[in-house]
Amino acid sequence: MAEKPPVTFETSKLILTAARRTHAASLFKEYTGREDAARYLQRSAHPSQIRTETVIDAWGQANWHTSNRFVWSILRRPEEKPIGLFLMFIEGSSAEIHYGIGPDYWGQGLATEAGLAVMNWVTERSEISEVSTSCATEHAASLRVLEKIGLQRTRLLSGELPLGSAGTTVDAWLYSWKRS
Repeated sequence: MAEKPPVTFETSKLILTAARRTHAASLFKEYTGREDAARYLQRSAHPSQIRTETVIDAWGQANWHTSNRFVWSILRRPEEKPIGLFLMFIEGSSAEIHYGIGPDYWGQGLATEAGLAVMNWVTERSEISEVSTSCATEHAASLRVLEKIGLQRTRLLSGELPLGSAGTTVDAWLYSWKRS
């Protein structure tokens, strides 16, 4: 991997910054510890703040320069309150993304704003040639976010997305962006 992604992105409503342990309490309360936020995720709600801290320790600020997995805390302006996470896993010239924000912040365009910040870096400053993710076919809001940030629906993954909280697998759409 040639270049690490920026530690911080700033938008009009958000700051995305490399996750730190000091974000864990708010992230657990607003997002990672909530079953309703985990409904369409491959993971269940974190059972404790310690689990959120473990993710932050592995992929956040502490390991930014030694890892190919990155997690930004999504902080809502102006109070700079952590309300969600944006993840990027880079392998060679490809990246996989995942994101989520707490239910109290849904429907405000914040996931789109976070995704656009990251995708602008990908398209304008990185050497990444492909970005992909999968999304449950029933998760209409997230499907719209992916399209707004520039990914295209490429194929149906029939019964291939495991949902951690439900303990089942569901249909998902594979989304991708490719450098032309």
